[in-house]
Amino acid sequence: MEISVLVVDDDDDIAMLLVSSLDRAGIVAGRAGNGREAVERVVADHPRVVLMDWMMPGTDGIQAAREIRAAGIPQPHIVMLTARVHSSDREEALRAGVDEVVAKPFRPREIVAHVKELLAAVA
Repeated sequence: MEISVLVVDDDDDIAMLLVSSLDRAGIVAGRAGNGREAVERVVADHPRVVLMDWMMPGTDGIQAAREIRAAGIPQPHIVMLTARVHSSDREEALRAGVDEVVAKPFRPREIVAHVKELLAAVA
């Protein structure tokens, strides 16, 4: 089954919370544990939305976003989930190709509702 959303986070608890919340909402979600794996999954699976943590060991979310955009894939819509909320951080994320930044902590049901809106918009 084709995934619609890729959840990228090195924190297993956060990743599984998002994947299970999306699954319960009928949205097929996959998971990557780091930025390198995220780039590989996006190139291979072409998800329509990526929910990605910024701070991960190795390839962080910003570098992964740059690599995804450099691969020339028109999708996905990249949502950066981060505790970094300064305006300069938001600007850095947008320059890297991130479409939007959502501050942690977040409510999973709000993320699910937003993902549904995004999927409807890019359908």
